[in-house]
Amino acid sequence: FIIMAPKSDNVQRLLQAEEKRNRIVAEAKARKVAKVKQAKADAEDTVGDFRAEKEAEFQGFKSQQMGHASTDNVKYVASTDQQISEMKNLSKERQAKVAHLVVSMAVSYTHLRAHETPEHLVCRLLLEKKKKKS
Repeated sequence: FIIMAPKSDNVQRLLQAEEKRNRIVAEAKARKVAKVKQAKADAEDTVGDFRAEKEAEFQGFKSQQMGHASTDNVKYVASTDQQISEMKNLSKERQAKVAHLVVSMAVSYTHLRAHETPEHLVCRLLLEKKKKKS
């Protein structure tokens, strides 16, 4: 003979399971946001270091080239300025790509649902069914 728990206990357990699931989802979202922010900060630091290094190289090259007053040197300086500009644009593009990759690698709510345990699934479905009746 099996003793059944009162319906109110089952509903309470379902509500507790739903609250637990909501907490888990909220924590996962918070971790995702923190990871994205950290990745963006890291990418900006890396790009900034790269930019500073290339700027120092450019200034050294430029001062070396300016020491000579020939026409060829002026052409080289102009060419170098153009290449530096292209490198800056490339670094901006790569920074955007890194940010996009970081965001795309974050775990989605759908992915979390894919790992839902059978108990949580039953609870969620029962609660959804209850909401539809109301």
